[in-house]
Amino acid sequence: MKGVDVRTFHFDFDLTFAALLMHPDGTIHHTYAGRDWTDPQSHLSVGAFVDVLRRGRLDHDAYAKSPRPPKRQKPLSVDQMPWMKRRPKQPDCYHCHNVNDARFGDARDRGTFKRRDAWTWPDPVQVGLRLDKTIQTSVVEVVKGSAAAKAGLQPGDRLRTLGGASVLTFGDVQRVLDASAAGAETIPVVFLRDGATKNARLRLAKGWKQPTPLVFSWRSTKWPMAPKPGFGGRPLDAAQKRKLGIDKSHFAFRIGYLVTWGENAYTGRNAAKAGLRKGDVVVSVGGKTDLTSMNHFHAWFRLTQKPGSTVVVKVLRNGKPKTFKLSVLK
Repeated sequence: MKGVDVRTFHFDFDLTFAALLMHPDGTIHHTYAGRDWTDPQSHLSVGAFVDVLRRGRLDHDAYAKSPRPPKRQKPLSVDQMPWMKRRPKQPDCYHCHNVNDARFGDARDRGTFKRRDAWTWPDPVQVGLRLDKTIQTSVVEVVKGSAAAKAGLQPGDRLRTLGGASVLTFGDVQRVLDASAAGAETIPVVFLRDGATKNARLRLAKGWKQPTPLVFSWRSTKWPMAPKPGFGGRPLDAAQKRKLGIDKSHFAFRIGYLVTWGENAYTGRNAAKAGLRKGDVVVSVGGKTDLTSMNHFHAWFRLTQKPGSTVVVKVLRNGKPKTFKLSVLK
């Protein structure tokens, strides 16, 4: 990403892959990108990419008849951002996620960062839509009680426009949602059902952009966020849980490290002070046993625990149960 103007080539910077279909004037027609918490390639496929290239050409030709060039902004690349320039060692390769590292780092240095600033590029599930991997405007599930369900959308519907913008991909839907207000918002949607064009409105409640820990779990954006547990490790597999008498449906992990390095060393010292040790098998934190991954654990801790509170950590040490109280730090 070194030298790439992130104001012109704008996409979800937590990703590792994105393709933008653009006009030379800087207008972005479509964004082929996106993933969810289940798999880095959850919405990447050759078939979907070919489809957006083919259909995106039609939107490009239509735009050329009546262009509306975006206002030019002063170019900005990640290596020009103050937070990145102050790093004692510059990376050999600037990754996509480094853009968010620098953006949010600058905001923290200015004292202006708010947690809601990290709620970028909302997953369509946050408005109640699960979309097909290949035909990415095809609705495969509508979450019960969601804005999409209340709007009358159903599995099998094909999205045509969202917020007035043509959508062909998961990333297109995310781009519209990203540009929408975080407060109470109404977004018009046009879709096809059984060949007939229909209209609806997604009525979103205040705070709709805030993801659940599971939806947020895959994002690298979570790592700088506080509070931090100060420890982590590897999940136990089914055989390891069976050997220790842990229910196979319960999430458990063996502590492989306490954070004893860098600017976050205080979190590891805090975990050690609470009594946790490397090698302990964590069987619940705050009563949670239904987490799905280490990423889920780290997102859950950051998004749900309050500095100044205490969280109960239950472990097995040499097969024997122990309980510790961990102070949650800023």
